[in-house]
Amino acid sequence: MELQKFLTDNNHAICAQWAEAIIKTYPEEGAKFFSGSANQFANPVGHTFRNNVERIYKVLLSEADVAECSTDLDGILRIRAVQGFVPSVALSFLPALKEIVRRQLEKACSAEQADAMLHDWNTRVDRLTMLGFDLYMNCRELLWKQKANQLYSRTHKLLERANLLKDEEVAG
Repeated sequence: MELQKFLTDNNHAICAQWAEAIIKTYPEEGAKFFSGSANQFANPVGHTFRNNVERIYKVLLSEADVAECSTDLDGILRIRAVQGFVPSVALSFLPALKEIVRRQLEKACSAEQADAMLHDWNTRVDRLTMLGFDLYMNCRELLWKQKANQLYSRTHKLLERANLLKDEEVAG
């Protein structure tokens, strides 16, 4: 059995389970909502998860550089960064792909055969996980910078209103 053909043939089942792995990290109410409607406007987060997962999976199948899916991965991770997930939970869906593929493959062949076939695939998913970590941390850093700038601006305005700033500080 050829792994590439297997992954292509089981594309829909694997992507559905992978999107579900993202959704399972949410509390019950959120998970129910995100797994509901596929409509982009009624459920934009769930829609983003499902569509981006499929596009990322296609890049992984094409054996192109994993960096080519950084835009789609960034779309998912920006949502999770804004929602305040810790990095281990925010990125947990990436290594989950290895387990999902492994379970699907073991339905068709033995565990030993699956291990032998999945070495290169697992390496690609690990690279994707490292890319995801970088993207997630960039998003979190940007959020913290925005919060710091907002706090600075608010404090500066309060000091200005209280006339506690020198004239050159107000101008600059």
